[in-house]
Amino acid sequence: MNTNNEYSLTRKVPAFKRSKRVMAFTALVAGSSALLSAVDVTAHGYVSSPKSRVIQCKEDGIENPTLPACIAAKAAGNGGLYTPQEVAVGGVRDNHRDFIPDGQLCSVGRSNLAGMDLNRTDWPATSVSPGPLDFIWTNTAAHKTTYFRYYITREGHDLTQPLRWDDLELIHDSGPADQEAVATHNVDLPYRTGRHIIYSVWQRDWVRDAAEGFYQCIDVDFGNGSGNNSSASSDSSSSSSVSSSSSSDTSDTCAALTDWNDSSVYTGTNQVRYLDKRYQAKWWTQGDNPAGNSDINGVWLDLGACHGSPISSSSSSSNSSSVSSSSSSVVTSSSSSSATGNCTSPSYVDGSNYANGALVQNGGSEYSCTVSGWCTVGGPYEPGSGWAWNNAWSLVRSCN
Repeated sequence: MNTNNEYSLTRKVPAFKRSKRVMAFTALVAGSSALLSAVDVTAHGYVSSPKSRVIQCKEDGIENPTLPACIAAKAAGNGGLYTPQEVAVGGVRDNHRDFIPDGQLCSVGRSNLAGMDLNRTDWPATSVSPGPLDFIWTNTAAHKTTYFRYYITREGHDLTQPLRWDDLELIHDSGPADQEAVATHNVDLPYRTGRHIIYSVWQRDWVRDAAEGFYQCIDVDFGNGSGNNSSASSDSSSSSSVSSSSSSDTSDTCAALTDWNDSSVYTGTNQVRYLDKRYQAKWWTQGDNPAGNSDINGVWLDLGACHGSPISSSSSSSNSSSVSSSSSSVVTSSSSSSATGNCTSPSYVDGSNYANGALVQNGGSEYSCTVSGWCTVGGPYEPGSGWAWNNAWSLVRSCN
């Protein structure tokens, strides 16, 4: 009976017509796949300034490079340079370390980009100085964003050794953003000497978009640390810098903090002193040793030594005016306040360069910078008034 039904059904459509329908369906599927492939090729983004490693070598010539590092990269595998916007990993959902192994951060584990992981000291590098610098992501396909993050290798990093997650220190988090064809981030570069790698992560919003992450290695050269910013953005880096002759070089930025206690409960933005260093909790934590839990996935943010080099009153004031004049911005009463009461720290100026521990006053209170990269951003991080100010500053006292 079943056989007859199948036979009667097939009799209604001659064989040659069925073949044509199958062929048409196959062509439609193939065409759709080709279209999807074409769309994927245009996605998604890369760091165009300062130029990332993949862009440096792409512009040097994928087939016939001339720079020694790019020649070596070609031999090791650099076919992925044809699509530098595709240095990506799907499904990461903020778990970058679980998806990308140590030693493969620049290639994100892709064999056609293996040459980008070569441990060399001659990668083409951009000259930079400590202080704020604009980083630009050119996005060939815009996506809704959870964050753009920037990390830098620690002082003394050995470029001849594989790059590991533990070698990196977080210096900037942009926070959420909508679709942007070009995304510019003013990143406060810490003091460094010599060559370093800046690692940038673009995490798509996996709730509103997709769980894909994009990654870029950017080679920079701080020279002797004083800065001869010849090829980087001289306007942003030279307009403000951390003063090495600051009168507050020996100040204790942890003076108002309590020592970490393994039985105490800490929540996001709580700060403690531990082994002469300053730490800030990212979220709820109890019993997690700050020194052992301050890596990228740890519960603590390492804010540096208690006796660092925060900006002094004099350098902060001069830097503020240079930033304001160079950017032609107007400082309004809502973004700064006059020295009042028992506070002698300078008035806060939106967009000025602030180091960890820098003291400012705003709206009648005094604040201490805890995350320099965010203190410099202003806006949502303006002390006492921005919606996320306590992620960048801590309240010291009332000036009234």
